[in-house]
Amino acid sequence: MSELASRSSLINVTVFVDWNSQLLIYNVSKIKDPLLLSRQAFNSVTRKISTCLAKSFPELKFRVGLRIYHGWHKGYEPTANKKAITQIIAGTDFATLSHNPSVVFMEEVGYGDNLIGASTERLHKKLQIHLPNTVRDRQAGKGLEEKMVDTALASDVIVMAYKEPTDWIMVISEDDDFVPPLFVADSILNKNSSRALLLSTRRRSRNLINLENILMENQ
Repeated sequence: MSELASRSSLINVTVFVDWNSQLLIYNVSKIKDPLLLSRQAFNSVTRKISTCLAKSFPELKFRVGLRIYHGWHKGYEPTANKKAITQIIAGTDFATLSHNPSVVFMEEVGYGDNLIGASTERLHKKLQIHLPNTVRDRQAGKGLEEKMVDTALASDVIVMAYKEPTDWIMVISEDDDFVPPLFVADSILNKNSSRALLLSTRRRSRNLINLENILMENQ
């Protein structure tokens, strides 16, 4: 930690949020209003980020950028959850979002339907995103499902590690599918004394997967 502690400037942290896992924490079936659900999830996520960074690294200061991954469009149409989180973010005072002075949040929030490393030639001409239609009808009328969301997050984690190797990366999710890209990012970032972190509420067996110095369990 001595080399980390010697840094006097803000450390940039890009946080990749698995939004579906955060919505499920509040039990979607109990909260019908997408705006209320998004507000609770957004407040909870930013609070967890601020608390965990300040508690785990009290000698450092952080500037946090958010990227949120979810099924944002059904076909070409934005979902109710996309409309809700867009409204929440537009009405947020980011200067007062963190309750810890060592953590500040950047106002610009990215969405996972616009990939960090993909070419602008792949953007949908009308929507100006890479990935429309990430929410689709299941076969036989069995509700809706997300497509391309997890792989978008995993792809962006690895691209970001190569693109900004002196920045930190944090993934917020309950899903072990994001452990492999975090292992890759950890290998890249460690060369620059940077960190790849997983923030999760779920207990995991430390005997099966070595998450030492990556897993931050939110209590």
